[in-house]
Amino acid sequence: MPVVPFPASTQSLLDEATALTGRSFDIVFDASLPVVSSVRIGGREGRENHEIVLRVPGDENNYLIAWQAAFVLHQYRTPETERTNLQPNAAYLASVKNELLTMHPGIPLGQREAFTDHVIGGVLTQLRSVPIGMLIDIHLHREYAELHAVQQQSLVNQVVEHIACLQLTPDMFPRTLVRANQVMNATQALMVAELFDMPGIFEPYRTVGMEAAAAILLEPCMQQIFDDTSDRELIDSWGRNLGIEKWYRWV
Repeated sequence: MPVVPFPASTQSLLDEATALTGRSFDIVFDASLPVVSSVRIGGREGRENHEIVLRVPGDENNYLIAWQAAFVLHQYRTPETERTNLQPNAAYLASVKNELLTMHPGIPLGQREAFTDHVIGGVLTQLRSVPIGMLIDIHLHREYAELHAVQQQSLVNQVVEHIACLQLTPDMFPRTLVRANQVMNATQALMVAELFDMPGIFEPYRTVGMEAAAAILLEPCMQQIFDDTSDRELIDSWGRNLGIEKWYRWV
């Protein structure tokens, strides 16, 4: 079976990242992947090459591969002082964990720590990754028009997948946690609505009153120059607006 070449834009990003890092890319599939794609950086865990992991075959992978190559470039170009290495602020989160356990009294004693770490860690991972991921999306949209069709397909699929977050309620998880998760997903949806002139895709979030909160988070992403020097500042601004700025600390 002949190998189908990547679009020129995707290939150019792979080539640029390979030249900068000195490592090439392997593409693998994993149907159990909880996200649509991920990358494992070369030189770690005995891995020679960078490894882009995709969930399923499809045209949108041409965008996901380009995105992951751009992410690798971003990682290598980001100064150590700007790396988004954050950890949960254990002292502050003790009360949040207690609230979580009060809401879920059936969690066995031996599983309580893992449960609270998983729930809180999910929101902090979202805070660390979504704003930077959106910077990459916006940068690729501006610079690589060839990818617009597959980018739209990929981002619309992601927005549709995340709409389920609106089923979360404050009687399931702490109100601040629920709202932070929902507003971050709303911000991604608003970005897609604006980049591709698709106002309808944001409608589920508009109907529950999240447009203003999402617009506040989106604005610095749309205005920020993609120069790899202010990741922490962007994440901190999101944290403040979401009311979770005390949930983490930089390391």
